[in-house]
Parts: sequence; structure tokens; C-alpha cells
Amino acid sequence: MEYSEISRKIKELRTKKRLSIQELADKASLTPGYLSKIENSEKPPPIPTLSKIAYALNVHISYFFDDEKSENGISVVYKEERKEIIGDLTQIGYKYETIIHRRPGSHLNSFILTLPQDVRPQNIPYNSHDGEELIYIVEGKMIFHYGNNEYQVSEGDTLYFAGTTPHRIVRATETGSAKILSVLFFSTNS
Repeated sequence: MEYSEISRKIKELRTKKRLSIQELADKASLTPGYLSKIENSEKPPPIPTLSKIAYALNVHISYFFDDEKSENGISVVYKEERKEIIGDLTQIGYKYETIIHRRPGSHLNSFILTLPQDVRPQNIPYNSHDGEELIYIVEGKMIFHYGNNEYQVSEGDTLYFAGTTPHRIVRATETGSAKILSVLFFSTNS
């Protein structure tokens, strides 16, 4: 991998997430000028700086070092190649694990989310985003909050919805594991 690819990936991901240089700089505790210099540089930023940027963009730092794995239009990710990433709820104990490598121009994002046992429902914030989302319950029982409605769901159930409506998923039991498969599709218009 060429080091200039790291700068390209930072700018590409910032743009895809619709963040201005100022917004990303604020999230990463950097100055806009320094961030602009990083995005237009042939050299990668220092690892501590890259770590701040990765956290602000909700990705693991390894995202910037991964080569795209795509041959003949197919990307294969073996179980042992999955990587843990930083997501919106990582700070309260949710674990995100990639199941696909992003392809250039792709509008699809997918991961397995493990819900921890010890998080109180009132501490789980609502989320909203552009595009559509599909959630498949891999294991456990959960309560899905969508707008003002609640849905009891369990292993084998599927949810499909517009991401723009505030939503959250909460464990329905105190014991046992709970995992979901989340697939997000962002249209080319969003």
C-alpha cells in the first residue's frame, strides 16, 4: 500500500460521511488547516493523529491500512479476517465487527453487532442516518424502538426500515448473548 492512499481514504471517508473539514477537525481535536494538509499530503500523519481521525470517523485505525480485496467483482471475507470497528455505541460496550470489506463506490455497509448485558436501556441513545437498514436477529431477544413504536424481536426475525427515523435496539433479557446483523444501504442520491 502506498502511504498516499491513507490520505485519500481519510478524505474519501470524510466526504462520504458528509463532514466538512471543520467538523472532522473539531471531532478529532485538530485544526482545519492541519487536517487539510493531511488530506492533501503524500505522507501519512503520525499514528496518534491517525488514531484520533479514525475514532472521529467511527472506524478502526486498521481501516486506513487495508488493501481492497476484490477480484472479478467479488470480495470474500473469511471469519478470521473480520475486524472490530468503532461504531456509534462502542463507548457504552457495543461491539461492532465487519463482515465485508468496502469496495470503491459501494453504497453498502454491513457488520455484526454484539449487545452487552450490562447496559441499561435508558443509556442507549436513538440513532438516525440516511439510507435504509436491514437488521437480522442472529441470537437473543431484543426490543426495537422505531419512532414512537416498540417491536419485540428474537432470533430469526428481520427488521427493514428507513434509517432517517430515530431508532435503537435494546436487549430484552438480562442474561444470554444478543447479536444482530446490520446491513445499511446508502442510495447514490444521499
